[in-house]
Amino acid sequence: MKKEFIIGIIIVVLIIATVGYFMIPKQPSVNTNNNVNTNTNPGTSSNEILIQNFAFSPSTLTIKVGDSVTWKNQDSASHTIVSDSGSEISSSSLSNGGIYTHTFSIAGTYNYHCSIHPSMKGKVVVQ
Repeated sequence: MKKEFIIGIIIVVLIIATVGYFMIPKQPSVNTNNNVNTNTNPGTSSNEILIQNFAFSPSTLTIKVGDSVTWKNQDSASHTIVSDSGSEISSSSLSNGGIYTHTFSIAGTYNYHCSIHPSMKGKVVVQ
C-alpha cells in the first residue's frame, strides 16, 4: 500500500511538471545577424516587420521620412507595438493575423516594445 502511494505521488508530480513546462512561454532564439533591414526602395513591402516566436523581425528597420511600416502578428499569442517613450507608436492588441501600420513623418530613432511581453523590443530608424 505504501509503495503504491509513493508511485502515485511521483506520477502526479511528473504530470504537474510536464504541464508547467509547456505552459511557460519560451524565449526566442538569438539571431546573430542583428536582424537589420535597410530599406532602399520606399513604399515597398520591405517596410514590414513580422511578429513571430515572441520577437520582431527585423528587430531594426531603417526607412525614409514619410514611409509607412506594417507590423504583422504571426504568433499564436497577442502582441502590441508601443513606443518606449512618447506616443508615436501605439497599437491595440493584435491577435494572430492582426496588422498595424504607422507612417513616420519625423526623422529619428523610434524604440518600441510589446506591452504584453516587454522583453520583445524593436527599433525603427527614420532618415
